[in-house]
Amino acid sequence: MMRLTGAMLLLAASMMCGCFAAARLKKHVHEIQKLIQLTDSMMTQLQSSLPFISDLLPQLADNPAYRDLHFLRSAADHADCFPSSWEEAVEEDPELTPEMREILLTVGQTLGSTTLEGQISALRLCQSQLISLREQAKTCSMQKGTLFRSMGLLCGIFLDILLL
Repeated sequence: MMRLTGAMLLLAASMMCGCFAAARLKKHVHEIQKLIQLTDSMMTQLQSSLPFISDLLPQLADNPAYRDLHFLRSAADHADCFPSSWEEAVEEDPELTPEMREILLTVGQTLGSTTLEGQISALRLCQSQLISLREQAKTCSMQKGTLFRSMGLLCGIFLDILLL
């Protein structure tokens, strides 16, 4: 009876590990989608009211949709030192992948340093790169997510067979 209970717990734990790995891939897709929305909000704000960057960042950081973007809050807290605070915040955020960092660093180099048309153009380019990155992440999530869930189940069954 104890062996059967242990085997069932082991199977459940393996399946949960596989599901957790698949969920992390899905979360990555959602993070990229938030960055796409952020660039869209930046473009809208710039086109409608042309705010200073020191005003724009706190407005965006206070938006509930972007509360999960830790680098944005950090950059907004030091918005008066904009390019360097943005770069530092992006580099130090552990949630961002190297590809995401590279795109966001481009945003920081562009905002406030060129004309409105230049800033909008750069944000559109960054947004298209993020869309491409999101599509890659979606494909990876679909393929590897199924694989991770299946491997979790199969590893649990294999370990159960070994123990019983």
